Amino acid sequence: MTHRTGRGLSDAAKPEDLFRGQWQHSRASVLDEYKPYLDERWDEGCTNAWKLWEEIVPLGYRGSYGRVSAYLRQKRTSPRPVTAQPPAPRVVTRWILSRHETLTEIEQLRLKAVLANCPELDALTGHVRSFAQMLTERQGERLPQWLNAVRQDDLPSLHTLAAGIDRDRDAVIAGLTLPWSSGVVEGHVNRIILWNPSCQVALRSLPLRIPDGRLGRGPEDSAAVDMGISGFKPSFLVGIEAVRQAHGSRLATLLGRRLKGCALVRFVEDGDWFADCPVVLDFDGLQVEVCHSKLDELSIGWNTIDTAAPIAGWEWFELTPQWSHGDERLEPFVGQELREVALLEWQPADRDLAAGTVAVEFAFAEGCLRIVNGLDENRIEIGAAQPEYIRHRLGR
Repeated sequence: MTHRTGRGLSDAAKPEDLFRGQWQHSRASVLDEYKPYLDERWDEGCTNAWKLWEEIVPLGYRGSYGRVSAYLRQKRTSPRPVTAQPPAPRVVTRWILSRHETLTEIEQLRLKAVLANCPELDALTGHVRSFAQMLTERQGERLPQWLNAVRQDDLPSLHTLAAGIDRDRDAVIAGLTLPWSSGVVEGHVNRIILWNPSCQVALRSLPLRIPDGRLGRGPEDSAAVDMGISGFKPSFLVGIEAVRQAHGSRLATLLGRRLKGCALVRFVEDGDWFADCPVVLDFDGLQVEVCHSKLDELSIGWNTIDTAAPIAGWEWFELTPQWSHGDERLEPFVGQELREVALLEWQPADRDLAAGTVAVEFAFAEGCLRIVNGLDENRIEIGAAQPEYIRHRLGR
C-alpha cells in the first residue's frame, strides 16, 4: 500500500509517471476553456467537484467528471498564493445584492475588504441596500430622503437614475408602497409600447387594436387588446357591481366542477410569465378566461380562447410568447373540486390607487387561488386573502 505525502504524490511514484503527468498537463484539454469559471467558483468558496461538474455541463463541457475532480484535486494540493485573487465584478455584485445574513462568513469578510478599498463602491452599496429595504418593506415615503442622499455622493450613474425617478416620483412611491408590483414583464411591455397608439411604428400586424376616440370605462368603448391570442376578445368592466351582474351567475355554475387544467402565456426565450395576457382555467370543459388591465378593469371570458393555437403578430419583437399549460402555483389545484367562488373587492382603510379593484377567487378543499389586479396586469395569489378585501360569495 502506498501513502501520499503532503505534496499529494505517491511515495512510490516513478519518474516516467511524473513525466507522463507533466506531458498530459501540457496538452490542450477539453476542460481548459472552463478552468477560468472553475477558478472563479473556487474563489467563491465552492470546492465540490461534483457540483462544479454539474454546473459546467450545461455550459457546453463534454468531458468526464474525472477531469474536473483531478483539476480541483491539484488546486487543493497546490500551495495557496499569499495574496488572494480579487473577486470578479460579477461576484461583488452578487454580494451587494444579497441579504447580508445569506452570505457566508468568508463572503462577508471579502466584501468588507473590497468596500474598505473603494469608498465610492461603499457608498453605492449603502444606497442599493437602502432602496432594497424600501422595496421589500413597502416604505415608499422614504423615497425623497433616499433621492437627497444619492445626490450628496459623487455617483453620476445614480444621479441619472435619481433624475429619472424624479420625473415620475408619485408612480414610484406608489410602486414602493402598494402591495402590487408590475413585475419583470413590465420591462417587456414598455419596450412593446402597446399603450401608445401615437407611437411612430412602421406598419405591421401589431397585436394591439384601439378604436377611435378615448380609452373608455366600459365594455362598449374600452380598448380591445387581443395580444395576438386566437379567440381573445376582452370586454373590460369596472367595479364590483358591473362584474357581478355580467358574470356572477355563470361563475356560480363552476361550483362542484373539477379544475382540469390551466394555461398562461410565457416567453419562449426566458420562460418569464407574460402577465398582461389572460389566465385560463378549465373546469370540466367550461373554460374561464380572466384578464386584468389598468388599475381597475377586469375582463372575464368563456370558452373563447384557443390555447392550442400559436400567438400571432409578434415576429417583429425580440421575444416570442406562447401558451404554457403548466404553472407551479396552479398545478396543485388541478384535479380538485371547486368548493367556493367569490369576487373580492379591494377596500383598504387608507384608500389607495387600487381601491375598488375586483379579484376572482377560487376555493378548493386544499386551499384557494386568486387572480388579482397587479396594477395593469394579472397576478396570481395562493392562500388566505389580505384582510383589506371584501368577499362577495357567489352561488350557494
